Amino acid sequence: MTRYKNITLRKGKEESLLRFHPWVFSGAIDILPDGLEEGDTVTVTASDGRLLGTGHFQIGSIAVRMLSSADEPIDEPFYASRLRQAWIMRKTIGVIRPDTDAYRLVHGEGDFLPGLVVDVYGPTAVVQAHSPAMHFARDIIARALVSLPEAGISNVYYKSETTLPFKARLDLQNDYIIGAYAGNVATENGLKFHVDWLKGQKTGFFVDQRDNRALLERYSAGR
Repeated sequence: MTRYKNITLRKGKEESLLRFHPWVFSGAIDILPDGLEEGDTVTVTASDGRLLGTGHFQIGSIAVRMLSSADEPIDEPFYASRLRQAWIMRKTIGVIRPDTDAYRLVHGEGDFLPGLVVDVYGPTAVVQAHSPAMHFARDIIARALVSLPEAGISNVYYKSETTLPFKARLDLQNDYIIGAYAGNVATENGLKFHVDWLKGQKTGFFVDQRDNRALLERYSAGR
């Protein structure tokens, strides 16, 4: 017996999930349980009753963002494990290193946390929720971030006023969940940058442009 309310798909609509696609579209759903609310955690089953996984329900064309292919609790240990996996992967491939402490730790579906973006700037993690469920989970995500071994995160700033569905009627406010402002200097390839996550666009810095900035530095050497 599942711990969450269950959504049943129409016949044949389970194929994309069996290929590990992370979304369930609203048109694929046959049965919605009574009392389901936006942001609820749900299990998803095929028309023949086969369990397909666990995810977050949302009103709209993307109805469920899948988190797991199993029926498992989506709780603080779950988030801690996924965040740890994301950190280890970036450390292993050299994104995190002594001369760089500005990096994207979580990139939604790419880290099996759809609806969540986390950028890290030194001791501060900036969290953006792109789904109501991730908004509701912001406190346990923040606790899991500061508990990451070796990551050195002591402040978590939540910045989702412009990223959440405007129809969700959520109480939104950009603010620190844990810690406080402790300077805004981050290091990338040995260079210091001021990152304005309080008023800047998105999380305050475009970490995906790291290689382009390094290329510009090489081309403009001595100038």
